[in-house]
Amino acid sequence: MPTNRQNTSDFGCQPGFPGDISTETFLHDYWQKKPLLVKNAFPHIQSPLTPNELAGLACEDDVNSRLVIEQHKQGPWHVVHGPLNEDDFNELPATHWTLLVTDVDKHVPAARALIDRFRFIPDWRIDDLMISYAPEGGSVGPHSDAYDVFLIQALGQRRWMINSDFDDTCLDDTELRILQHFDAAEDWVLDPGDMLYLPPNIAHYGIALNDCMTCSVGFRAPSVSNMISEYAEFIAAATDREQRYQDPDLAYQQNPAEIQRTVLTRIKTLLAMQLAIDDDKLLRWFGEFTSEPRSGLHTEPPETQYASFHELCTAFTLETRIAQAPVSKYLYARRQDQAWLFVDGKTYVTSPAFAAVLSGNRSLATRDVLASITDPADERVLLDLYNNGQLLIQ
Repeated sequence: MPTNRQNTSDFGCQPGFPGDISTETFLHDYWQKKPLLVKNAFPHIQSPLTPNELAGLACEDDVNSRLVIEQHKQGPWHVVHGPLNEDDFNELPATHWTLLVTDVDKHVPAARALIDRFRFIPDWRIDDLMISYAPEGGSVGPHSDAYDVFLIQALGQRRWMINSDFDDTCLDDTELRILQHFDAAEDWVLDPGDMLYLPPNIAHYGIALNDCMTCSVGFRAPSVSNMISEYAEFIAAATDREQRYQDPDLAYQQNPAEIQRTVLTRIKTLLAMQLAIDDDKLLRWFGEFTSEPRSGLHTEPPETQYASFHELCTAFTLETRIAQAPVSKYLYARRQDQAWLFVDGKTYVTSPAFAAVLSGNRSLATRDVLASITDPADERVLLDLYNNGQLLIQ
């Protein structure tokens, strides 16, 4: 959902920890270790969206949204999944409900300025910006997350209670993972501009004290089981489908039902050859895996397509800029005298300078992008990304 709201807050500053301590101190002493409350981290805060704009965004088909209603006729902590409609909002009680919209940074360009403040953490680790709105009493219950999160108060006040020592037994009668028992070890009230950092597996319980909006910058932490299955799928796709188990040295065995050790040795050798952790294979898989767009998010090709790089250049002027599409994820890795540029789950071979410039900047003057081109492959990639809708001309 487009918004005309201007970025007049302090979100647009350079990446760096928004507080009185240095980025290095935060990473060394707090990141993945312990919570940190930062009062007035964003002294000139302005939410990227108003409550009404957030509600409008929640009604769009390609937006992931939900309502959490603490007391509902269908049971406690009832969840209504988007896309929402006007009736969903009209039926809400006066208090004790929450609207949550994820991936706001993918839909509202102005919201990327907030998430970019946290690019002192590698891009592949940054997941999304979620914005929530709640009237008095609104909450999603006490729970814990398996990932790091920065909770930024954008409007109103919210009380946060946390505890690192908790019983992880959850309620049975709701789809939310709400803790059955929760006792607060620390307790704060966050005002607009305040920020709370929570590492993984810290129980937390936020309750709106009045009409409030909270911006949550969440980070990706893939599970080991997920990485194993995804890497195995990547390897399987690259493996010759005609390659099969063979046993030309098969010997007679008395009991045909027995699986003999010689079979396991053959299988072990066969799989070990394919599953060996090769650095190039691992890098390519990881780049594609971590740049893969979330389900339901995709770019739209532009109406005007160009057949060649030189034809594309006719669209450039001294004032034009080249920008990453908001839903696209750009990463890169150096590889000897080349680079692998990863965009939305696909690998492109480019020059190191071009990959670094294109992935490291959300938006850049066209002349700076063109100056980074040192190889014909860079020209082809720039053309492909534009025609795919993954790069925009502004």
